[in-house]
Amino acid sequence: MKKIIENFFYQTLFQIVKIIVPVLTIPIVSRVLGPSGIGLYNYSYSIANYFALAAGLGITIYGNRAVSLSWNRNEDVSKTFWEILTLKTVVSFIIMICYLIFIVLAINVEDRTVYIIQSLIILAVTFDVSWFFMGIENFKKTSIVNTITQLLTFFCILIFINNSHDILKYTFIQSMGLMLSQLFVWIYIKKYIKFIKVTFKDAFSHFKGAVAYFIPQVAVFLYTNLNKTIVGVFLGTTAVGYYTNSLQLNTVFITIITTLDLVLLPHMSSLFARENVKKIIKLMERTIHLQLFFSIAIFFGMLIVYDKLVPWFFGYDFIFINKLIPFFSILIIICPLGLAISRQYLIPIGKVGQFNRSVIIGAGVNIFFNALLLPMLGIYGVVFANILAELFVTGVRTRAFLKETNFNFDFRKIMIYVFAGLCMFIVARLFTKNMDATVSTNIIQILISIPIYFIITTIAKANPVLDYLKKGD
Repeated sequence: MKKIIENFFYQTLFQIVKIIVPVLTIPIVSRVLGPSGIGLYNYSYSIANYFALAAGLGITIYGNRAVSLSWNRNEDVSKTFWEILTLKTVVSFIIMICYLIFIVLAINVEDRTVYIIQSLIILAVTFDVSWFFMGIENFKKTSIVNTITQLLTFFCILIFINNSHDILKYTFIQSMGLMLSQLFVWIYIKKYIKFIKVTFKDAFSHFKGAVAYFIPQVAVFLYTNLNKTIVGVFLGTTAVGYYTNSLQLNTVFITIITTLDLVLLPHMSSLFARENVKKIIKLMERTIHLQLFFSIAIFFGMLIVYDKLVPWFFGYDFIFINKLIPFFSILIIICPLGLAISRQYLIPIGKVGQFNRSVIIGAGVNIFFNALLLPMLGIYGVVFANILAELFVTGVRTRAFLKETNFNFDFRKIMIYVFAGLCMFIVARLFTKNMDATVSTNIIQILISIPIYFIITTIAKANPVLDYLKKGD
């Protein structure tokens, strides 16, 4: 448990910086680049991400699990590492060529430079070895390197992004920051890995396994990344700016809540390698309810602060997203639950089929409802399609999980979380409804909300944080 807590700390540190740094730059970048500039960056990023996804070939999850299993079974980890890396390098090279051809054939001349710069994202995938360190349950080194590069990116944005013509600079800073974060991690790899010459036959022996994890990632993209592309194609890049900023605000908290899953994935794989599935379920009974404790609170918290936050944080050019954020906020509850089941159970024990089924259903739901709702509701249709897709994904995973395990949700505690969240929502909204949209108003809302939530859950004996502190683990 001590190692899990240590890994959780470092991974949380990186995830917070990874999300918070871009969010801190939003007030600056939003005002400088405007909705159209933000939209162009995010739209081009979404396009490049399709190719980056193909270059990665599902290796982040597959490599994580493969290294973890080799490590715990005392197998040759160096051989596994070089085989997987060779496979990814070959695939990335082919995908890079395809991307450059796509730019020449499909992108107009005035925007082409932005897309060329975004190719650094694909190159970064080639050098990404974070999956190895996740597999050996060592998050410290990658977290520290990534945190430093994120902070460097932040300061570069502060210094060099000054007017609406700096979209190329902004794109380069973001893409190069990602590239450097992957390169610097290689400094530590020699401590664990020795060079071994591998054959292409051995390298491509991992192809089938990696593709098994690649298929659900494609499906995930079809109900996440695809939405940005659809908004850009049918509603324009300005609408992409509204869509991405409203979604990103909620994604901050989703990422923080789900950090525990990334830390537990190799640990759960290790337990499975030792045939200790019962301990996996026992641990999940604690972690999932801990996640729900925070996700329900943050969901109501977002509904409290959003309309007082947007004007001063994003600027009045983005005031429209006040109409989108309340809908997206429900994802703060839905997404962590679905991710917890997949990362803590389905992936570690090798149930790739169930994992694939859930995301393929989600992709189908997203495509269907986008086609149905976009013509009628515009950007709201895309938002609702996204929410419905995530709801179906989580529902399918939860149903399968409950059916084949003895896991039980503690509905008494969950209802207490909802009641406490509703109480803090009512009190904070009533107390601050006539206040201006300022930083101080948001601080007051937070100071009102947190004590109410913690007091109610503590009195009702449903506060898992106190339980963890009492047990000392």
